[in-house]
Amino acid sequence: MERMQVTAQPRTAATKGQLKALRKSGAVPGIVYGKKTDPIPVTVDSKDITAILQSPSGVNTLVDLNVDGNKETVMIKELTRDILLADRYLHVDFLRISLRDKLEVQVPITLVGEAVGVKDGGILQQQLREVTLKCLPTSIPESVELDISGLAIGESLTVADLTVPADSEFISEADEVIVSIIAPRVEEEAEAAEEAEDTEAPAEETADAETDTE
Repeated sequence: MERMQVTAQPRTAATKGQLKALRKSGAVPGIVYGKKTDPIPVTVDSKDITAILQSPSGVNTLVDLNVDGNKETVMIKELTRDILLADRYLHVDFLRISLRDKLEVQVPITLVGEAVGVKDGGILQQQLREVTLKCLPTSIPESVELDISGLAIGESLTVADLTVPADSEFISEADEVIVSIIAPRVEEEAEAAEEAEDTEAPAEETADAETDTE
């Protein structure tokens, strides 16, 4: 499990103007909390946040956060982005964690292989892209693989078909569908129905307008 070293600066209460100035300088205001210890307001370099997100583990990366000489192991619990600029961070919450206690995390699902149903002309639909897993912080996988090679048209795979990583358990419902293969005609019929609805709507509006005129 990858771990990153990040230095944060203690932060005092600030006005909106001061927070805006911090962000403009490349700093991200945040807070460190958890483990029944007082929360600590901090600022972190935005480049460090980007480095965490771009690491193989993403938000599940363990971070050794150094705040004024005091180092704590944390993970990103919540990250607020600018609605106009996705790479601009407004606030970050760091959660203190214990390496001995299991926690719940969202782990990406990676599809492996080419489904036989796709080879036969079917259309692959992935309904679930992440699964909730409970495990030790040091055992968080980068992703959970699902082999779809044997998946035929009309079939689907669920959370129950995933291989549970060692010393872990899935929190997501076992019958939740991850991926399925649908027949081409089903897709075509759905598209045709949508087109029909789009065509009927203007016609109904025209008819209503004529009635109002009369």
